[in-house]
Order: sequence, then C-alpha cells, then structure tokens
Amino acid sequence: MEINRNQQHYIIMTVIYDELNDYLIGGGKTFRDARELTSELCEAPYAEVDPFIKKSIAETLNNYGAIVKAYAPHLKNWNWDRLPLLTQAILLMSYAHFYYVEKIDKKVVINVAVDLAKKYIDPKQAKFVNAILDKVLN
Repeated sequence: MEINRNQQHYIIMTVIYDELNDYLIGGGKTFRDARELTSELCEAPYAEVDPFIKKSIAETLNNYGAIVKAYAPHLKNWNWDRLPLLTQAILLMSYAHFYYVEKIDKKVVINVAVDLAKKYIDPKQAKFVNAILDKVLN
C-alpha cells in the first residue's frame, strides 16, 4: 500500500502517542517494541514499512530523554509531564525529524506539526506547538 507523507506523519504521531501511553502505564520504565502497531497502521509487514517511518519512530523513542531535556528550558509556566500526550507526541516527532531523521527546513517541520495539532488537538495547542518549535528548532 502506497502511503503519502501526510499519512506517514499521522502513523508516526499515532505510534509515538501509543508508546507514551504504554510508557506511563508501565511506570515510565521503558517503551515497548513499536513494530506491531507500526505494521498494523501501515497495513504491511514491518520489513516492508517505509524507512522514513521506521527511522522517525526509532529516533524519537531512542532519544526521548534528550528531546524532553531540549524542550525543558522553553516550557515557561509548563511542565513536560502535564502537556497532553498527543502534544508531546507531536513535539517529540518534530524534534526527531529535524535533528535525527533528515535535513529539512524548520518551517516545513513546524508546518507539519501545526497541521497535526490543528487536526487532532485544539487551536490553543496548535499555537503552543508553533511557538515552542520555533524556539527549540535552530
């Protein structure tokens, strides 16, 4: 099945969101293996999943601690753990995309994140996502 880039971003966001839920339920010990959900969302065996999706998910989860630390100084009057999980997923995915996955213009990463936030969260969170990414992505 051919998946366009917007669908890929949705899949990445969804897998990361699911992993964050499992991480919280598991007491913050570790992420589980995201391959099963990734395959399910892509409707393909994991070996056939687009490398961009696999790399985005792996880099996000493998660098979770470093990514959260990068956001911490910019969260004025906020605490990472109090952000909605879907907002966290979008921010984690965006940071990993920009710094670990591929060289891409900051504006493109922010646009993708804001579009996802507008579609799946609320307008206030979309503005927050835009502002925080503008500060963190250099």
